[in-house]
Amino acid sequence: MSKKSDSKRKSILEVAKKRFAHFGMNKTTMAEIAKDLSISKALLYYYYPDKNSLYAAVLGYVMNEVIDASNDLIDTTEDSEAVFLAIIQSRTDFLTEYYNLFEYSYNMRKDAPADLEKTVRKFFEKEIQQFATILKRGKLNGELHFENADTTARLLFFSLVGMRFGILKEMGTPLFPTPEEFSLVMEMQQKMVRIFVRGLKANG
Repeated sequence: MSKKSDSKRKSILEVAKKRFAHFGMNKTTMAEIAKDLSISKALLYYYYPDKNSLYAAVLGYVMNEVIDASNDLIDTTEDSEAVFLAIIQSRTDFLTEYYNLFEYSYNMRKDAPADLEKTVRKFFEKEIQQFATILKRGKLNGELHFENADTTARLLFFSLVGMRFGILKEMGTPLFPTPEEFSLVMEMQQKMVRIFVRGLKANG
């Protein structure tokens, strides 16, 4: 793919991201996105054949931003507990900023297109890999003690995900949580991280 084509795709994703984040998926049209970009609908459809494929690409684009932000935190924060706490805060900030974008993906999860499912699975795996990276560094520094970084990373990741659903069920929230509810979930997840990481320290 040429640099010009890459640049055009990035421009489309940036504009579509703003549209989806502000108006949501259902209230955004391809015609509006094309108009924002000052291009024809035909050219927009050349890059993305329908709105679902564009939405999946935008979601992946934002998820990569989440991963990049977490990588920056990993690179600049040595303490394992501190970096886990910062990553949870960062993810909550992204969920709040792009609330309409993530809400749609959550609400359609049972009927999600293959592209969307694949994007979400890749994101989860990248998150788990980041957790493993933090744990491995903590073990190398003599801060943490455990047998297998990948297994431990998955245990922490799925504990946090399960906690989120458990908290929302307890609160009686069947739909996508509100920004205020996300803040509550974040606080509980951070408490969980403190217990988990300090437990790994205590085993040494």
